[in-house]
Amino acid sequence: GWGHASENPKLPNTLNALGIKFIGPTGPVMSVLGDKIAANILAQTAKVPSIPWSGSFGGPNDGPLQANLNAEGTIPDEIFEKGTTRTVEEAVEAARRIGYE
Repeated sequence: GWGHASENPKLPNTLNALGIKFIGPTGPVMSVLGDKIAANILAQTAKVPSIPWSGSFGGPNDGPLQANLNAEGTIPDEIFEKGTTRTVEEAVEAARRIGYE
């Protein structure tokens, strides 16, 4: 199958560099949609109802994270970091905030 290439921004970027027209999303769009965390952040930005997760907080007014795409059209690393838990304590706190006791 094409799963390995269909979510990889290297495909449209490489084809573009070779002068080959790619009928599909651009590299930056594929980068955001091909990454499950980025896709969740993008959905939240578009106000699509989402299942609560650690990225449901940390955005404006402590609401959901917002995409705020950079010049390359991708979500900046610092936004990903806000939705990431790195310790057991952070994970427990995120679980508590979304309703798990």
